[in-house]
Amino acid sequence: MMDENKFDLFAPFDQGKCTLCGECFSQCPVMHLPIDEAKKEMERLIAGKETKYVLQKCTSCFVCNFICPEHCNPTQLILDRWHEKYLQEGLPSRAEWFIPHYKPNFRTYVLDRLPEEEKEMLKAWDNLSPCEEMFYPGCNIITSPYLTRTSLLDGLEIRGSLDTCCSEMYYRMGLFDQVEQAAKRLDAYFRKLGVKKMVIPCTAGYNMFTNVLPRFGFKPDFEIQHLLVRLWERIEDGRIEIKNKLGMKVTIQDSCYGKIFGAEILDLPRKLLERIGVEVVEERYCRQNSLCCGIAGGFSPESGYSPTRIVSSTIRSLREAKATRAGAIVTYCAGCLQMLSTVHTFYPTGMPIYHILEMLQMAIGEKPARRQGQRGRSQLVGTLVNQSPKLISKKRFRVKQIAQEW
Repeated sequence: MMDENKFDLFAPFDQGKCTLCGECFSQCPVMHLPIDEAKKEMERLIAGKETKYVLQKCTSCFVCNFICPEHCNPTQLILDRWHEKYLQEGLPSRAEWFIPHYKPNFRTYVLDRLPEEEKEMLKAWDNLSPCEEMFYPGCNIITSPYLTRTSLLDGLEIRGSLDTCCSEMYYRMGLFDQVEQAAKRLDAYFRKLGVKKMVIPCTAGYNMFTNVLPRFGFKPDFEIQHLLVRLWERIEDGRIEIKNKLGMKVTIQDSCYGKIFGAEILDLPRKLLERIGVEVVEERYCRQNSLCCGIAGGFSPESGYSPTRIVSSTIRSLREAKATRAGAIVTYCAGCLQMLSTVHTFYPTGMPIYHILEMLQMAIGEKPARRQGQRGRSQLVGTLVNQSPKLISKKRFRVKQIAQEW
């Protein structure tokens, strides 16, 4: 497995370089197929045939791109096959609840039940007045706006709404037409704002804006900086003062996209936690071999956001965290925080779950709001209420076009 990203992880699958060695699916942390079966699965994928395992179980976490000794990018082949399957069959009706631009959805259900002060925060963020340096919250911070109430973000104007989704979920599902539509919409959005620098807390969004969306028509003419980089710089130069050493032992739920950037991103949460007196106990699957938090258990067309597949995928991540015997789980992705907290509602591990912003708040003398437990319960209830009538439905649909005007 490569230690650093030294090749184009988003280039098309290179069939000419593939030796059918089977390592991609044999070493996959999700499937662990016997080598002979892994070879057959790749043969089926290349031939455009139905598979027994890969198209059904893959979580599009990109690990196989790092495993592949020839750098063939098997993830892209899987996404292409998912795209073809979607065009042929559409998605099961239960998936409507998770489509970013559909309303109501699993996020709008949570937003409708936010405390009034958080609703006011979202109203303030949703405007098109000029803004040269902005904090782009992404869909997941938008469901947890309380995370931004900290001096750690001083100097940043926050702009965004669910309508400015980066389209990461579409990409991970192989819905490329929707990614292209979102890219054009976002291009118009940022031009209206006149942005010169964007700070982004979401590693998925960071990858979409820097690596994926430009391939679909998005043309950024501004600097894009990950929040972890900004926080580290400000701790290093003294603008953020550490007052408390926390003396905790934690494990980290790595973002699927952290591996895309190698040490540039993967090292930073670990360095930040070490700086505030926190010991990190690594999980069996971490860094460039990390498991998805669980949401990607719903990304394949066959799953179509099956609650069973999402929950089982999340429980596995929680079990891996618990096996470390650490005292808490720390995420640097608000989506991971959201997913783990939702399943933690009925599968408690005894380990509190923190966003890294909350850890840093405690280290600088602030008291984090810690509202994610309530958010998880709200998301769980909303999904159960919406999904239950559709679990046995055989209806399917195709995603409607994303509006381009504001």
